[in-house]
Amino acid sequence: MITRHVATLILYDKHHKILMQHRSDDAPRLAGYWGMFGGGIEEGETPEQALRREIMEEIEYTMKKPEPFCTDEFDEEGGENDVIHVIAHNFIEKYDEVQPIVQHEGQGFGWFTVGEALKLKVTSHRHETLIRVREFLAQFSKKE
Repeated sequence: MITRHVATLILYDKHHKILMQHRSDDAPRLAGYWGMFGGGIEEGETPEQALRREIMEEIEYTMKKPEPFCTDEFDEEGGENDVIHVIAHNFIEKYDEVQPIVQHEGQGFGWFTVGEALKLKVTSHRHETLIRVREFLAQFSKKE
């Protein structure tokens, strides 16, 4: 079994909406699904270094201080009936509205409440992450 490490960003705005990427229909993995921006961790990179590189490549966004949020482990199908064990390092950060989002990967993106995001075509592991995000964001609603 092959193990693949990835880093993703959960970016949320002042309205507690999260940024989601709509993957291209011809993407090598999870074509047509919605997910978070991010990608593979290269040899010698920490998860945060990989995340900073991927986010700059994908949306030209400079993160301020991404915080580790949760780590998910799951299996997905690879090519030629291989199974890939994925370890996803998920980070979270509040969106700096001064910076625009300039998308370079995927067929689209959008800002969604967690409830709206759960209705999109997402994988089961991303669904679980979104539930955790809803719990995280709920703490801010109680304070406001």
